[in-house]
Amino acid sequence: MQPTLRCFEEPGGRDAAPGPRPGTRRHNLVVVGFDEIVANKYLPSIKDAIEAGHVDSYSVIDLESERPTIEERIQGVDLKPREVVYLPDSGRGVTAQQRQPELIGAALRRLRLPELPTKVYIATEAQAHEAYLHYCVENGIDSLVEKPVLAPMADGRFAPSRITEVMRELIAQAGRTGAKHSVMTLSRYHRIYNGEVLRSLEERVRDWQAPVTSFHLRAAGGVWNLQHEYETRDDHPYRYGYGMMMHGAYHYVDLAVQCLSLNKLVFPDRRFRIEVSSFGAFPADQHLRIPKPAASRFEDGHPRWPHSAILENAFGETDITATFRLVDVESERTLTIGTLSFEQTTPSVRSWRDLPDDVYNKNGRTSSVDLEAQLSTLYSAHVHCYDVPRGQNADRIDAFARLTTRANASLLPDEQYTSVRTFDGLFHSDSNRQLMENWLRGTENRSSLAAHLLPMRVTEALATSLLTPGRPVEIADF
Repeated sequence: MQPTLRCFEEPGGRDAAPGPRPGTRRHNLVVVGFDEIVANKYLPSIKDAIEAGHVDSYSVIDLESERPTIEERIQGVDLKPREVVYLPDSGRGVTAQQRQPELIGAALRRLRLPELPTKVYIATEAQAHEAYLHYCVENGIDSLVEKPVLAPMADGRFAPSRITEVMRELIAQAGRTGAKHSVMTLSRYHRIYNGEVLRSLEERVRDWQAPVTSFHLRAAGGVWNLQHEYETRDDHPYRYGYGMMMHGAYHYVDLAVQCLSLNKLVFPDRRFRIEVSSFGAFPADQHLRIPKPAASRFEDGHPRWPHSAILENAFGETDITATFRLVDVESERTLTIGTLSFEQTTPSVRSWRDLPDDVYNKNGRTSSVDLEAQLSTLYSAHVHCYDVPRGQNADRIDAFARLTTRANASLLPDEQYTSVRTFDGLFHSDSNRQLMENWLRGTENRSSLAAHLLPMRVTEALATSLLTPGRPVEIADF
């Protein structure tokens, strides 16, 4: 089936397309942002949902500037969208911001099917999440939004101080309309992080009433962007003032919050606050950090980049490291200490100067995540999960994990002093697919919008702390 292609320039209506008979339990799916992840990772899940009767068909909303890319991508997939609507690029300024909700609303009305509820998967760049999510929440439309939930903007620049305010507004409104809203993130259905580490920690915290007293997480992204790419790329852009925190780091902020929240099993009635202090590295620092022989292969690393002093502090961070403590508000005693490190300037597989068209992993990223959680003097779980490239193909990467535990077996006879388990053939995308499949079936319950308030508050604190390096930022009522 060939999709209907439409250039949508102004709000307007049309006769709704025919759909399944009334009373069916199928949904009409709208995908906002038809990128490579959707085409390669999630279309099989959408196809399965259609065959199982959960979804009738899917349509696409994207930008007019992306039309050639989207049309080429659609030609390359087996499952074609029912219809494609192209929106004009919103631009900047008050007028553009005012028109955006009108355009979004009219596009979604155009794609609706009679007698069928709509589901919307929001897979746009982070700064566009908020507008689509607002529309879905206010109109009672089930949604799934990519991580991070939102990246608020003010005058074309990232405004992290608005995160908590906007999140609370959305969650309150969602409670009034009754629609279900979920967030796509790695660490809700992950075989190792959730299935092995968090589950085993929760059992021991509950059984022993032992709090999480230290937590250390280092996520190395292995991303290698050239300096001119920071200025030109629209995929995961840095030039709007946000970087690693609003890109891959959110997966692991979410994981950290889930682990620290286990302390509520021990202290359900106590109030805690968290204090974080951070330092970051930025694109302007890169010429100092990338070895000259390696950078010269790509004709990269000019020390006078960026070309304007004004731009030097305008780009989002590439790397961030933070320390934190969790404090009991009443006694001012420290319960948990720890570190969080989210770095991109780490080993990569990039060996090409120009970004290839036929490779998804265009900047050579390879992940390595090292996490340790300790339950006081009784137990610790340490997992190292890292990517394993398979040959020269940058898109052929799976993962390996080693889980090491240490315990005070003299007090806990059911435990071992040490244990080591290994897991091979892992794919991080499996957890994302499971979340997607559950959402399409209507059974997703681990990654609700409300469940992401605290991770987004921590994200706000970390992003804000980068503005005053080394000075603590507090999160009340953790």
